[in-house]
Amino acid sequence: LPVQSAVTQPRPGATVPPGELTVKGYAWSGGGREVVRVDVSLDGGRTWRVAQLAGERAPPGRAWAWTLWELTVPVA
Repeated sequence: LPVQSAVTQPRPGATVPPGELTVKGYAWSGGGREVVRVDVSLDGGRTWRVAQLAGERAPPGRAWAWTLWELTVPVA
């Protein structure tokens, strides 16, 4: 299956103050395959950043759960 992901923080429509912003979410790849990378774009796909994956790595073929991720970025 294609990787599916959702952003959980900040919430849709949230006002983001200048400074540092932590974007959080979860991803799932299906078929027992682990998520090995999550790329996040904050500018409509012009540029991408690699998020940090949280938690322990599952053994091959045993990645049946969602993988949490987060990315901290500066906001102007």
